[in-house]
Parts: sequence; structure tokens; C-alpha cells
Amino acid sequence: MAPTVTALIIARNEAANIARCLRSVAWATERVMIDAESTDATVEIARGLGATVIIHPWPGYSEQRNFGQGVAAGEWIFCIDADERATPQLRDEVLNFVATAPTEVAAATIPIRDWMFGAFVEHGSWPHQRHVRLYRRARATWRGAVHEGLTIDGQTEALTSPLLHFSHLTLERFIAKLNAYTEIEARGLKASGKTPSLARATFGALRAFLGQYVRLSGYRDGGRGFILAVLMAGYFFVTQAKLWAAWHASVPPDPDGQENVP
Repeated sequence: MAPTVTALIIARNEAANIARCLRSVAWATERVMIDAESTDATVEIARGLGATVIIHPWPGYSEQRNFGQGVAAGEWIFCIDADERATPQLRDEVLNFVATAPTEVAAATIPIRDWMFGAFVEHGSWPHQRHVRLYRRARATWRGAVHEGLTIDGQTEALTSPLLHFSHLTLERFIAKLNAYTEIEARGLKASGKTPSLARATFGALRAFLGQYVRLSGYRDGGRGFILAVLMAGYFFVTQAKLWAAWHASVPPDPDGQENVP
């Protein structure tokens, strides 16, 4: 009997993406979408395409993924986001992998190809992305507040066919995600006791820009590469700046100058 595979998706307000995502994993034994109380047509579209939809208030990235694999039935989890697509080549590789993987192998990494501002990014750090997206359900746990990762009980191998990622279609969407993710990261750094340094923020941002644009040849992507290098430098700087602001937050003075406003 062939191993079963659950395509697991976490989503909120992804009506523009969810149909293409679900169609790209129609080969899975089951498709489970955990919806964080969408206010658009995401749920209706997903159910109309035969997916199992469970509405679950948003607890955080790792917690939502762990909840999803807790209700999944497949022996293997194929984790895919609503703005991603599995190609036919990746489908074939996944199905062959789960059918032949020895017991000691618990997961596989998959390369990610990012479409940004009108084209796939070919340089910088983006083409080197590789994440665990296929794993045995009973032998992996998600951890981390943002850019979450898996703790895996067993060996990890590597697939070669990429997962296509269509998240950053516009600059506005990229900046919105940057703002959300840096907020989460800054809160986590403060909670762990990390102290801010504007010098570290400045030089770290410069290092991030030079790494993306020069060392990893981002300049070869033309204007797109330059913008992405600036944005990645900004990501580092904004995270550190938000950490600084969190440590220096104070209650503003009363307009009359007599007491602090609660």
C-alpha cells in the first residue's frame, strides 16, 4: 500500500491564491487547510475544490502548523503555503520519495524559487533557499515565531525539483510582510533579553546589502536585484530599530505637563 500524503496549508485571506495552490497538490491523499478566520472567500473556494477546511484562530506560525499536522491523517506531510505551487516534476519526485524512503529517513528539503516583481529571482540569496517541506507527520515538530523551522527525529534528504513561490508580486506586499515579520522578530529578541545597538543595526544592514548585491551577485538581476538588496538590508536595520524602540518606549507626558498619561 502506497504511503499517504497530506498537503497541509495554513491561510488567511488568500482568495486570490488558494485555488491555484490546491490544484497544484490535487495528487495528495488529502488536502487540509487551516484557516485563521478569513474574511474573504478563501474558505468557500477551498471547500469548493474539495479541501478539508478547519477554522482555527491564529496562534502563531509554528503553533498553527503543529495544529494542522495534529488533525492530518497522512503518514507524510507536504507543507505548502497558499502563495506557492507544486510543479508536476515536484509531484513526481515527492511521490517517488515517500514510496522508497527507508525508515531512518524522516524528511526532505525542497528548493524554493521566488517570483518577485515580475520575474523569478536568479541571484542573491534567494535561489539558494532550501527548506524542509516534506516530513513524516509523527516525527517532526514546528518551532519558532517567524521563519519557523522543524525539529526532526531522523535523517533528512534533499529533493531537486523546486516549489514555486509567488508571495512578493508587488513592492507594497513585500514591505507589508517586512513590517509584520520584523515586528515579530523584534518582540522575540526583546523577550530573550537581547539589547539594542544602533551601530550593529547600521553595519549589519550594510553587510546584508553587500552580501546580497556583491558577494551573491544580486547586481546581475538589474534593478530588481538592487531593490531586493536594499530591502534585505532594511529588514535587518528595521528589526534592530524596533528592538531599540521597544527598550526605549516610555509613556508620553500629559498635555498639561503635570503627569504621565496611563
